[in-house]
Amino acid sequence: MSHQDATDSQTASTRLPAPMGSHIDRQAAVEICFEGVRYQGFAGDSIASALAADGRYLLSRSFKYHRPRGPLTMAGQDANTLVQLPDEPNVLADTYPISEGLNATGQNYNGSLDHDRDMRLGKFSKFMPVGFYYRSFYKPKGAWKVWEPLIRKKAGLGRFDLKASGDYHDKAYLFTDIMVVGSGPAGLNAALTAAEAGAQVLLVEQSPLLGGALTYARFDAQGHRASQVRQEQVAAVEAHPNIRVLVDATCNGWFTDNYLPVIQGKRMYKVRAKECIVASGAFDQPVIFRNNDLPGVMLASAAQRLMRHYAVRPGQCAVVLTGNDDGYFAALDLHEQGVKVAALVDMRSGPTDASLVETLKQHAIALYHEHTVFEALSDKHLHRVTGVDIRRISQRGEVAAESITLDCDLLCMTAGYMPVYQLVCQAGGKLSYNYAAAEFSLSNLPQHLYVAGSVNGLHDLDQVIQDGAYAATQALLSLGLPTPGTAPIGPPAKQVNFPWPIFAHPKGKEFVDFDEDLQIRDIVNATRHGYRDVQLVKRFSTVGMGPSQGRHSALPTARLVADATQRSVSETGVTTARPPFSAETLAHLAGRSFDPYRMTTMHQRHVQLGAKMMPAGDWQRPAYYPCADGRLDRHQCMQEEAQQVRQRVGLIDVSTLGDRDSRA
Repeated sequence: MSHQDATDSQTASTRLPAPMGSHIDRQAAVEICFEGVRYQGFAGDSIASALAADGRYLLSRSFKYHRPRGPLTMAGQDANTLVQLPDEPNVLADTYPISEGLNATGQNYNGSLDHDRDMRLGKFSKFMPVGFYYRSFYKPKGAWKVWEPLIRKKAGLGRFDLKASGDYHDKAYLFTDIMVVGSGPAGLNAALTAAEAGAQVLLVEQSPLLGGALTYARFDAQGHRASQVRQEQVAAVEAHPNIRVLVDATCNGWFTDNYLPVIQGKRMYKVRAKECIVASGAFDQPVIFRNNDLPGVMLASAAQRLMRHYAVRPGQCAVVLTGNDDGYFAALDLHEQGVKVAALVDMRSGPTDASLVETLKQHAIALYHEHTVFEALSDKHLHRVTGVDIRRISQRGEVAAESITLDCDLLCMTAGYMPVYQLVCQAGGKLSYNYAAAEFSLSNLPQHLYVAGSVNGLHDLDQVIQDGAYAATQALLSLGLPTPGTAPIGPPAKQVNFPWPIFAHPKGKEFVDFDEDLQIRDIVNATRHGYRDVQLVKRFSTVGMGPSQGRHSALPTARLVADATQRSVSETGVTTARPPFSAETLAHLAGRSFDPYRMTTMHQRHVQLGAKMMPAGDWQRPAYYPCADGRLDRHQCMQEEAQQVRQRVGLIDVSTLGDRDSRA
């Protein structure tokens, strides 16, 4: 069988039938090249989904140890899928859309992506402890001149084409009553509630489709609720004249007075909103165990995105590791799409919804309660997970000696959720840790900023929808518009975070930060060097400094630092969130600006008198008054005016220059 025939056969076997594949157009085949091999996908595929449809999960190499890495989130929230395009490095393959003839390669490897000679660096990890670079390379005197060329040769990711020509980028201004960030169930309902009351609403969604988690997650055992809610709410939003929608758009920061830069394609919108509702959702969190970074180990939400967004079956045989009921829903999704679920491993004593146990038993899915994955197993090249070693949890962070080995080529994990707190904290919001829920919550919100949904600690679908309406009500009150009188939501209906999903292994390689190859011992050892503050731990260890900016390392790092320093997680906190929320190019910042057209209160009077207007900064001002008979040219008219002011009297409007001085 030729390679192309093998590719077509594999693609046919891993692609799922409709209604799976909301992002792709099956009628538009697209061929791309990755590492010199041709692959076929569909319009709407990302690079990672097109490769996954052909069974290719190894996409990149890690920064420090050059370990094989594959998709973790399928949402652009991690650095595992960074690839090289001919004229652009560090492209996120799990969100970058494919186009005909696209040519991509891996990056940060020596030799080939599949067989990286620098992977042997991992064998010397004990000689490269956390912060070793601060205590090395400077002695004996003059040693840096020897080390510098070697370090510079290895440092950095990707290659930039210095001959590449820049594309056109620009900026535009938008003004709105209410801006809603995120179009999940909370964001959709917030936008609808505000629009129905007469507010002008701007709804910003980072993905190509409206709906947020409704587009991929499952909220009930039957699996119909999400699609029903999304269909109703999206239809209402798209039909409402008071709502403007921006999809494939990222709100990249919060600045004073609700100044919100939004990047969509090659344009940056400078948005001014009277009120802002952040319904940004929550990040799915990994479990920390040995080899949790292998290709084929991914978040449960990533597997669901592969199936529902791209119609890709993420594996043949799966194990699901969970600390909440959402893992049960992911197992049901996998089973219904033809993936054999070898086992569901629940770190708890059982699900919140006891009926889920019976549902899984009906599908012959084995259950292991109060167990965890202690180690992910692989082939000798670590190219794909091949099985798991699961063990009973004996006490917090520790497991029993008895081991159970299960074969699988897919491991889905979810330890809980971390609110997408970045925008809120940039606005001055504070994170505090609730030990009962094992979850961070947001407080100290500034005026004219509100949170709704899972970013507000709510994960039950009904509560999330109601919270969107309540946030809109608060914004409407501030605007002085009529409100529906929605009551505040009560306490969360369910707990979704497992308190301590961190399991140290004698051999290490339990990664807390995938970007920087940081293990449990690296974080703990940073505190032993005297760096008790999480901000100093970050700078000493580089945790959270990579492309994903702590999206999946902030929570376990806070827990580890708090435990090592015998403080509470709230006292430890997380590192400061600064804009931008996600990487933006210099072209977006330097793109062409369009100055606003501003008129003084006297503008129309000037025009009536025949003035020829000119820009003075952002304002339109009269350049000169032409003679009615046309006997004088522009220069002569200006000279006449100057003489009039000097010899008689003149009048000038300086109200645009600042407040009037009462002493004048």
